[in-house]
Amino acid sequence: MTFVFLGLFLILLGLIVRSSLGQPRVFLKVLIHILGGIVGLWLFNILLSVIGFDIPINLFTIVLVGLLGFPGVLALSVLQLLGI
Repeated sequence: MTFVFLGLFLILLGLIVRSSLGQPRVFLKVLIHILGGIVGLWLFNILLSVIGFDIPINLFTIVLVGLLGFPGVLALSVLQLLGI
């Protein structure tokens, strides 16, 4: 699973470089937003695992974070801390 997220991270970096070289289209901006949320979930989960806290990564969390972007990662973490 880590290799999947690592691959998505590399794709995200490529898309960011592509958008910085020219005028990005709306589809490219949306794709960067979605991948940024998913990769942000993975990175944030790695950081939280250092202190012993874990966010369950399943299809629901990936879709939610993909729609909300990185603020969705923070909201998901708060909900997990509250036990919801």
